[in-house]
Amino acid sequence: MSDTDTSAGLTVGQTVPLHLDSLAVGGEAVGRHEGMAVFAMWGCPGDEVEVEITEVAARFARGVVKRVVSPSPDRVEPKCPHFGECGGCQWQHISYPAQLRHKAALVREALTRIGRLPEVEVVETVGMERPWGYRGRTVYRAAGEGFAFGFTRHHSHDAVVPAQCPIQHPLAERVRAALADILPRVAGDPADRAAVYKLEVGASFADERAMALLVCEGRPEFVISAAKELMAEVPEVTGVCAARQRGPNAKRRSPAELVAGNPYLTEQLGEGRYRVSPDSFFQVNPRQGARLAALVEEWAGVKETDVVVDAYCGVGAFLLPLARRAKSAIGIESDESAIGDARANVRAWRRRNVKLYRGRVEHVLPRLAHREVQADIVVLDPPRKGCGAIVCEAAAKLGPRRILLVSCHPATLARDLRTLTDHGYAVRRLQPVDMFPHTWHVEAVALCERL
Repeated sequence: MSDTDTSAGLTVGQTVPLHLDSLAVGGEAVGRHEGMAVFAMWGCPGDEVEVEITEVAARFARGVVKRVVSPSPDRVEPKCPHFGECGGCQWQHISYPAQLRHKAALVREALTRIGRLPEVEVVETVGMERPWGYRGRTVYRAAGEGFAFGFTRHHSHDAVVPAQCPIQHPLAERVRAALADILPRVAGDPADRAAVYKLEVGASFADERAMALLVCEGRPEFVISAAKELMAEVPEVTGVCAARQRGPNAKRRSPAELVAGNPYLTEQLGEGRYRVSPDSFFQVNPRQGARLAALVEEWAGVKETDVVVDAYCGVGAFLLPLARRAKSAIGIESDESAIGDARANVRAWRRRNVKLYRGRVEHVLPRLAHREVQADIVVLDPPRKGCGAIVCEAAAKLGPRRILLVSCHPATLARDLRTLTDHGYAVRRLQPVDMFPHTWHVEAVALCERL
């Protein structure tokens, strides 16, 4: 957009005074200028600020807070000195109780505006007692051609290298620091330095063990030496893997290949323990994940005569606890790594009443419905894009008395709940859970019952 583009008297580069009164999906605060919504990054509801306009569209504008004239009572000093530069957190400048209030408001607004479900009660967000050091899995980005690892800047591919990230598991930070020291010793060639793109670390809160994965262009020779030195320097690292990626900004990498040690971590949600491979999804925040799993189990209310279907079952975190109470259980998962872990976890839990299907849920679930499979409880825990109409319709055709929808995005949550209500289900309860403190992201679980 050029500097001559205007709307509601706004131009790109202009600085305007604003009162900020809410927060939006994406983390921006929202105010109004002559009736037009202005989304301001790094703002806090209740602030009086000056905002520099960076984008003007027909119905809204975007900008960045340049000066806080009068701070909100909810504004606090960020814990991380890189806040506002690093793209990992968006809300460190907002008090934690206020974050929880605003996350519930994001869900409530989506249900009303997108789902057309204003009657659904959204209760207070379940937060953490200590909302720091909660991330058990993280991806660090290589900074430049060196071996420092950090996080991407806000709206950029460039890396910021913090001395310490306060939301990561401390063991993951130790792995990052150790590799930054080890790699220059084992890889002196400049071409080797440029070949390292990312470092992925999984750190288990259950066992205080970690697994590291280096993402590189091809397979540099120094990876084996680096793995051995890392496991010697940080004994809690029980395995090191490697993966290939075509270019530093590619969206996908190859499957993980074991370099040294054990490729699996043991994770825990409540009393349940699970094998998790480096390519398998698991809750980033296991402490809150345990609360989420307990909520799903409680609301499902499984009886010993029930058939349970868990779509998007992953490694079995929801499936296995429900299967303990059920007559039989079906899990559906498309990811090869996750379905392998699920099979191992079914064996470890000694569950003979579980059947696993590998395939895309939008393909498998309609086939089950076409075969007139009947279910009593259905759990839907889709990725950020949500279930979509095909999956929601198929879930309803199974005829369950209860459908539990677990969502990590308010907009797709609202859309999917609207579809389920259109197919004869009513939303009885809805609980936001804060899985990602100091970011705008919010998880929620909804209980739907057949009318």
